[in-house]
Amino acid sequence: MKRLLLFLCLGTILNTHAQSIYNLASRTYDTTLTSNGFNVFNLNFPRWSPDSGLLVSVVLTSEISSQYGFTLKNMDVQPATYQLTIGQQDQFISPQLLAPLTHFAAPRLVGSYPLAPGETTVQGPFTFLDKQSATDSVTAVGNFLGAGSISISYMSFTFSSLSTINNASYAYGATVNNNMHFSLKYYYVKADILLAEGLTHWDAQVKGASTALLDWSAVNETAGRRYNVQRSNDGRQFSTVASISASAAPGAGGNYTYTDLLPAGQTDFYYRLEIVDDASTTYSPVRHITLDGSKKSLKIYPNPATSFINLAPPTAETSSWQVDILSSAGTLVQRETSAQTPVIHVDFRAKMSAGTYFVRAVDLRGHKVYTGSFMVIGEK
Repeated sequence: MKRLLLFLCLGTILNTHAQSIYNLASRTYDTTLTSNGFNVFNLNFPRWSPDSGLLVSVVLTSEISSQYGFTLKNMDVQPATYQLTIGQQDQFISPQLLAPLTHFAAPRLVGSYPLAPGETTVQGPFTFLDKQSATDSVTAVGNFLGAGSISISYMSFTFSSLSTINNASYAYGATVNNNMHFSLKYYYVKADILLAEGLTHWDAQVKGASTALLDWSAVNETAGRRYNVQRSNDGRQFSTVASISASAAPGAGGNYTYTDLLPAGQTDFYYRLEIVDDASTTYSPVRHITLDGSKKSLKIYPNPATSFINLAPPTAETSSWQVDILSSAGTLVQRETSAQTPVIHVDFRAKMSAGTYFVRAVDLRGHKVYTGSFMVIGEK
């Protein structure tokens, strides 16, 4: 989601029976982090109180500055030329997010280093990243509302790759110093706006390949109330797809469901309820669903594992892959390549200690990167 959607979401607060004066405002929570190249940070931030205004978007941002230095030695008996590339990956994971949000800075060629046998080159710290921003805007904000706090797992990973002709051997060591400024920003509307009162539950979910299931509950309903189910493909222009009359007696409450058959050729849909009473019209928050299979994550099985794992990237096409297995401390444990296969089988070269490991699968043709984690358990 791009920041432009922040303003498109304002369509959710339009009211045809009352005039509103509103201003978009923001509130930011942030923290400063440091890393040696690979870290997973568990962060907590306050939820948004609905009493503070109408929340329209949540923006997660990490601004990264990185210093990188290395020592490279030719350990082969022949002269060799080594090429060094460096890249950066950042990922946001949270129960409040519909799916993990991943950012990948394409590997950058640092240089080529011709070395005689036994020769060493040393590069002092240099700036690899200068305030690079990894950011996402979330418009499905329902999970961020309420009391208490939300949890976000932020993974920052600086990775390097050395290549050389004839697979010449080498010794390599690197030092990485990363400084990150992580922030969560709430965008909200300060206004005297008629929002839906008495709506206690409202949700939209994908059911099947082309169906959305909508359900909601309300209390203190009024006589003659009507719920107009409205759908949009851009979060801005909504049209009514169904109209349902309140089933409860005045002052009581009711539960409602509606199944919507989705039009072909689209992947993203936005829903809201237009609640029409005799004296006013109010609106629910917007709910977003997606049919886009490319937003699925890397599947890893068996998990927990003992001696191997299989990886199923979220793409139907076969490709060539580089697979890195890393320890929880960020150390490279094993690297494999796999060509022209939709499912990647990786046997562990050595017995792996019980614990959590990370996987990075790089599509060498499409230049996409997928990540995940798995557990290793001891064999019985």
